[in-house]
This record gives sequence, structure tokens and C-alpha cells, in this order.
Amino acid sequence: MEGPLDDVAAVWVFCDPLTESATWAATLPHLNQGRFFTWRAKLRPEGWEPPRDDPSFLRKLRRRTATHEFPTLPYYESMFQTLPNTAPAVGRFIDELKIRSSGFACAVGEGNETGDAWIRSSQVMEEHFSLSRDFKNSIDLESQRRNVASLYVSLSIQAGFCPIIPLNRHHDSGFTIFCPTRRYAETLQRISTGAKVLEDGAAEDRISGFIERGGDLAYL
Repeated sequence: MEGPLDDVAAVWVFCDPLTESATWAATLPHLNQGRFFTWRAKLRPEGWEPPRDDPSFLRKLRRRTATHEFPTLPYYESMFQTLPNTAPAVGRFIDELKIRSSGFACAVGEGNETGDAWIRSSQVMEEHFSLSRDFKNSIDLESQRRNVASLYVSLSIQAGFCPIIPLNRHHDSGFTIFCPTRRYAETLQRISTGAKVLEDGAAEDRISGFIERGGDLAYL
């Protein structure tokens, strides 16, 4: 990522792709955060209407500013949800995440009253979603994406969330949990039961090796 990330720490969780759903489901409830917050975006055609029985706490449909790619899909849908931070709810979410793209975001946080704050911080990802759909790849675009992802992480942490970004399944699966620096030790301790913990140079070597083999964060 690019841009300032003051007071932000990261815990990288690696796992075998075959155990990814189970790893998410077993790990996130240990963070002592009661809710699991999600945002998802999809391109939609003219006249599309959401299902009436959808459980989302907010769903929006907006016209896209640029449609030179996918011209038959002139709208995008944003869906915000809050779920209990339990193994079944988290497992169902990650099972649906078959393709890594910029069209989703998730975090853990406290009670339902933080829903408005989640909408504000995760809305930054709508710009990221648009960039990945509407423009050809370039060095400048890569920089824009990384800056948007950095801004999203910073805003989410300022709002009291721990945003989670999946890894891109290059040899490894897993995710990165971002948290305030002051809570790094607590976060690592909470999720490390039964896991192999690497810190300092060993952790840097493990992350560097993942990146050198083509791995990265799913939003980048």
C-alpha cells in the first residue's frame, strides 16, 4: 500500500487454501469484537431491483460515472451488512469469496450502532471498485489503487474497526488483520492459540517470501 499509515499495525495469517474458510471462522471470533461488517459491490443492468427479502442493513444503486467498459451495466450496487462475529457467519462470507477483487471489504468491530461509521469508511472502496473496472492497468493506476486501499484502512481504524484484507491465494491463503499499533500485541495473542507465531525477522522473511512468489493483498 502507499500513503501514510500512522498508528497502524498488521497481523498476517497464512493458511493452506483448503483450510481457508475454517481458518477465518476459527480466528476472527477470538478478536473479542462482536460484529462482522461487510461491503460488497456489483455491476448491474438498467432496471435491476434487489430481492425483497435481502437482510442488508443498507443497499444503494448508483449510476456509474464511466461505462466505456461493460456498457450494458451502467449501474453499480453497494450492499452493506452487519453480521454476528461467529464462526458460521464468517465461514459463510468467505465461502462466497471465490474471486479476489476490489468489490468487497470486511472488518470486525463492536455493536450495531457502528453501522453508520462502517458505511462511511468502506465507501472509499467504491472508488477502488471503479478503478479496477473502468481503466486499463498502468503504473499510475496501480499507485491510485494502493493509495485508496491505504486510505480505507486508515479511516476504518480511526472509526474503531479492524479491517481485514484477504491474501491473493498465490501458494498461500489467509488474510491480514489491521489494527491500531497499541493493540498489536493483544491482537496477536488473541488469535495465536494453536498457531505457529513468527515475529521480527522471522515474520519479515515469511511475508517477503510470500510476496516474492507473487502473493499480495487482494485489493492491490
